[in-house]
Formats: sequence, structure tokens, C-alpha cells
Amino acid sequence: MDTKISLVERGALQKVGSVFVEAFGHTPALLIADGNTLRAGGFETVRSLEMANVEVQQYCFPALPQPYADEHSIALVHQLLQQENRIAVVLGSGTLNDMVKRASYELDRPYMVVATAPSVDGYTSYGAAVSVGGFKQTLPCSAPLVVLADTDVLSDAPPAMIASGFGDCMAKYTAGMDWILADLLGVQPIRTDVWDMVQIPLRKVYAQHQRIAHRESQAVGLLFDALSASGFAMQVMHDSRPASGAEHLISHIWEMEHLEKDGVPVSHGFKVAVGTLAVTRLYHALCSLDVSACVGRPMESWEEREASIRAFFADPLVAEQTLVIAKSKFLEGKALEDRRRALLALLPELQDRIAAQLPAYHQLEEAMQLVHCPIRPQEVNATMEDLKRAVTGAQMIRNRYTVLDLYYELGLFDLALQLL
Repeated sequence: MDTKISLVERGALQKVGSVFVEAFGHTPALLIADGNTLRAGGFETVRSLEMANVEVQQYCFPALPQPYADEHSIALVHQLLQQENRIAVVLGSGTLNDMVKRASYELDRPYMVVATAPSVDGYTSYGAAVSVGGFKQTLPCSAPLVVLADTDVLSDAPPAMIASGFGDCMAKYTAGMDWILADLLGVQPIRTDVWDMVQIPLRKVYAQHQRIAHRESQAVGLLFDALSASGFAMQVMHDSRPASGAEHLISHIWEMEHLEKDGVPVSHGFKVAVGTLAVTRLYHALCSLDVSACVGRPMESWEEREASIRAFFADPLVAEQTLVIAKSKFLEGKALEDRRRALLALLPELQDRIAAQLPAYHQLEEAMQLVHCPIRPQEVNATMEDLKRAVTGAQMIRNRYTVLDLYYELGLFDLALQLL
């Protein structure tokens, strides 16, 4: 793993300097923050670095409009780092971390993240979720060498950011179920060690959701640990499969469409939360759905599929990128009939695994609501039609087998949209 030091404890901000020196010596640092994160921990971070005899420069993005992880912001950070031989210390959460992560990777430099909120699992993952030419991608890059989080700062984060992290954490239930499905089909086997890294902390967080809702420091720290563990699992796998399934693909569509509420981008965790409940509903529906009629059910031709994708994505470049992915997983003729028979054969076992893996829908919904996660598309400024559209696009954009592919290959995708 790239991450060699992970410190999550009360008062950790006071140790930023000593931990930096342990990892990087007395190399000069470039602190990258925004107006909000600088207020949350900028003074303590700079003071700790200076007390450790680390020379610090600062660059602060404005609090509003919020920084956006795209090729332009990455180029700016790249330029700042390139000017001098400095190590980036990013003070922030998902977006800032992704920008610094990618820019540092381009310069072949390690970096350090000082987390300000338990809002995402991307702190410790390989790759950065970045919009390039309007197309949401996970660009390759190294994980941080050092992750540090002060649980007092984490628990004092805006409630929406804690809720966002909780939503991203609960997504591991459906991501795990998608991995089980892929494993049963022989598409992508489960690695038990990596599975445990994600799924064991997930269940601890779910059990502590009431304490997280009350922003108790220890419980919020547990949430951050679980999110970090997901990132570590992705480092081990060199793949986001352990932490990302159909619910994240739904979020990616909304991110590509720049979903906003009150003029501010909807957080990743909030979009994922709505996606998680939608996917949970689709999985539970499989436990009572008669899908036997799918045998012999007509499937759209590749020409029809291509037309659907071009109609969905207005940007020709995005459409072309999506077509390559969609073609790689498109089944027809005997291959499709074989897949349908395989899905029908494994359905009884799949139903048992669904019952064991996923919480009851209303219990998960209640836990999310208690922690102030959105549970309806309207809460993220989307309609039910917007959700159906996002689910439709989500099935197109990645070569990763999920429940959306199951419904599509059975010829039941229209039914899936009705079940949402």
C-alpha cells in the first residue's frame, strides 16, 4: 500500500508537523485548502508544521463557489507544486484531496492529507474521481503517504458532511452485494481478505448510527476509520470494486450532469445515499420477482443500443467513450441466452445472499434518515424521473457487473425502473 502512516485520534492536529517530518523530513510544504477547511484547522496545521521547522506556503481556494475536481483545477495545483520542490499537504476532504492526489501523481511526488470531515472513502484510495471534458472518470494516481485526522475536527464538521460520509459508507452494502453477484457469475471473484477490510467496519458503523447522528467523537472516528478501510481495500485490489457498485454509477451520472441544490453541487455521499436505497430496493425485489419469463425475451440489437447511448449522452465525446464500454459487455445470441440461464440457475442462492448481505430496506432508510442522509431524489434536487434517467445511464458507463446489468440482460430493465 502507498499509505504508510494513518493517524486518527483526538488532538491529532497538534502532531501534523512531527508526522510530516517522520514521512518527508524537512522538505518545504505547500498547504492547499479552501476557505472552509482553512477555518476548520488551518491555524493549527500551519503552527504544527512551523514548530517542526517545516517551511510552509499556502494556497487557499475560495469557500464559494466550491472547488471542483476537473482538469483545470488539477493543472493549477500541478503548477503550484512544480514551481518549487514542495510536498503537498491538503487540508480538506474529497474534492481537494482528489485534485492534490492527481497533481502530486503527475509530478511523481508523495503527499499528505489532513482530513477535515468523514465525508468520503476516497482519502486513502488509489485514483481520483475527476471530470475530464465533462466525463466523470477515475484517473490513476497514488494514495496519500500520510493520512491524519483529528476526531474533534471530524465531529465538528458540518452535519451534512458527516451524513455524506455515512451515505458513502452504507453504499458498501450494495457494492458488496454487486461483488457477490459478480462472484457467483464467475465475473470477478471475491478476495476474502479485502472483503473483510470493508465489510467488518461497515457493520460496526451501521450499529453505531445513532451515536454518529449525535456527532459523538468516538463514533465519528469509527466512521472515518471505516471509510479509510475502504480506501485501503482499493489500494490492495488496485480496483474500486470492494467499495463501489451500481449506487456509485448512479452518482457518477449525476456528477457528470452537475447536479446542484441551491446553487451548490450535491455531495458525492448524498448522491450515493439515494443510489444505495434504489439499488437496495432492486435487490430485495429479486427475492419475490418471477423472472422465469425472461427466457426468450427479446433484447435490443447493438444498433438499437448504440442509438440509445447516443441519445442519452448529448456530448459526442462522452457518447463515444461510453460506446466502447457498452460494446465490451454487450451480449447477444447464444452468449445472452447462456447468461440468462446462468442468472436463473443462481437466483435461489442469490436470494439467500441478498437476505444475508443487505439490511431490510426500511431499517437502512431509517438509519440514513437519522444521520440526515437524503433518502428521496427530491432531497438532492432531483425528481423520480431524474433517478430513473440516472439508473439508465449508470448501466451504460462502466464495465463492472452490477444488479443493473442483471436486470438489463434479463430484458427486465423497464421493470427495474418501475420498481424504484
